[in-house]
Amino acid sequence: MNELRGWGNMKRLDFLLPDFVRVSWNGDPIRTVWEPRIQRVRKAWMEIEWLSILSGVRRCCVAIASPQHFLEQAARWTENGLSSLPMEMQGLSNATYTSTRINPEFGKPFVFRIVVGKTEDVALFKKAYEAGDENQIGTLLGYPRCCQDFFRNIWVEQGMIDTTWPMAQATAGPGGSCEEIEVYGPAEANILWRWMGIRAVPHLPCSFACQPTVDLGKTLMAVGRESGFRDEMAWLSEMLSWSVEWSAYRGIAQIKTPILTVSTRTDATSIKYRVIRQGQPYFERDTYGESGLAHHLNNECSAVPSQEAVASWESCNHGAESPPGWYASDNGFRTELEMDQAHRPIVELAMRILSDETQTLLDLGCGNGALLKKILMVKPKVIPYGIDADPERIEHARILITGFADHFITGDIFEAEQICTHQQKYDIALLMPGRLLEVRAKRAERLRDFLRKGCKYLLVYAYGDWLTRYNNLQGLAPRAGLRLLSLDEDAPAGLARV
Repeated sequence: MNELRGWGNMKRLDFLLPDFVRVSWNGDPIRTVWEPRIQRVRKAWMEIEWLSILSGVRRCCVAIASPQHFLEQAARWTENGLSSLPMEMQGLSNATYTSTRINPEFGKPFVFRIVVGKTEDVALFKKAYEAGDENQIGTLLGYPRCCQDFFRNIWVEQGMIDTTWPMAQATAGPGGSCEEIEVYGPAEANILWRWMGIRAVPHLPCSFACQPTVDLGKTLMAVGRESGFRDEMAWLSEMLSWSVEWSAYRGIAQIKTPILTVSTRTDATSIKYRVIRQGQPYFERDTYGESGLAHHLNNECSAVPSQEAVASWESCNHGAESPPGWYASDNGFRTELEMDQAHRPIVELAMRILSDETQTLLDLGCGNGALLKKILMVKPKVIPYGIDADPERIEHARILITGFADHFITGDIFEAEQICTHQQKYDIALLMPGRLLEVRAKRAERLRDFLRKGCKYLLVYAYGDWLTRYNNLQGLAPRAGLRLLSLDEDAPAGLARV
C-alpha cells in the first residue's frame, strides 16, 4: 500500500472506501426531538436554494430530484420565472451526502442533477459545464472566489474527497499541530454537519472563518426566515453553533456532535487526524433532550421568554414598593427603566444558556447585583457570585440578594484569582469586555488567564458608548482579546472564550 503526498504533508494512503453515511444518536429522547427538526431543515434548505435566485442572492443553483419530483418542481420554478435543465443522471443513494457521483444502472432508480436559474444564466451554466469552466460555474452558483480556488486545489488537483483537514489548516495558519487542530469561527462557515444535510452555504468553504462564506450564509438564512422557515433557521443556527469534533483514520471519519455521531468515508490516512471546532455549549433542558440554547442566540429567535418571565425579572421582586434610590444609580443608570432596557438582552441570553440545574454564575463588576437578581428570578437554581471595587455597592448587593450575602465581595476584578476562592471553576462568568481595555496589558492578561482557568464559559455584554465606539460587540470583544462564539451582528450580548 503506497503513501500519497497530500495537503500540508497529510499522510494519505492510496485506497478509497465505498461511500457510506451511518448515524448513531445519543439516546432515543434526543432523537425524538431532533430527527424531525433535521428533516425539516433539509427540506427548507432545498427551497432556499432556488428561492435565493428570486431574491437576487445567486444566479443559479443545482438541485437533485427524481423524475417525478422534477416534474413537480419544474412547474413551480416556471411559475416563478425560472428555467431548469437536467445536466446529468445519477444513481440513487440512501445517504444524505455523497462525495462522488454514482453512475446510474439500467432498471434501477435514478435522480437528475438539475441547474435552475433565469433562462440566460442556465444557458451560460450549460456552456461553462460543457467547457469544464469551474470558475464560471462557481461564479454563477454564487461561490466566493477564495473558496473556488481552494476547491480547485484540494478537490480537483489533489483529488481529495474530504476538505475538512485542509480547511482547518487554512483556519489555524502556519505553526499548527500536525495531527490535531482546534479551530474557531462563525456558525455559517461550519460545514461539519453536511453529512446530515445540515449547512448554511451550498459550497465547501476555504476555512472555518471565511468571511465571504459567513456573509453568504447569513444572507441565505435571512432568505429562509423571510420565506416562512423561521423555526428551521433557528434550529439550523443552533446546530451549527455547537462544538463538534471530526476525526479521520484509515479512510473512516467520525463527526461527533452533542446529539449524534456520524461515521462516513474520508481520505485514507496512516495516522489519526482530529479537528475540534469550538462553539456554543449544549445544555439539555429536559428529558426529551431539548437544548438550553434552543432556537439560536439572536433577536430572530422564535423561543423568546414568556411575558410573565420578563415581567418577573423586570420587577425585580419589589412588588408595589418603589426600589431604593441607589438601585439604578449604583450601576451607572439614571432610571430603573433605562437599566431594565440595557439588562433585558443579557437576561434573555442567560435564560437560554442556563439549564434548570444548579450552576454557578460569577459577575465580574457586579455593582449592586441587580443584574444577577434578575437572572436569579427566572433561574432560581443559579448560585450567584459577585465582585466589585465599591464596598457600598457590595453592601447593596447583599441587601438585594440576601440568601447569598457572603457570595459578594469587595475587590479588584483584575485580582479575581486571589479573591474568588468559593469555587475551583465557575460555570459562567459575566463581563463587560471594555473593562479589559481600561487597564494596562499585563493586568488585562491576568484577568484573561483567570477566565481561561476558572470559568467554563464567558457571557459578555456591552451597552451605551462602548457599543457606539466599536460599532457593536463584535468590534469590541476582539479588541479585548476575546473570541465571540456565535452572535447576531447587532446583539449586545453573547458567549465568548478568551
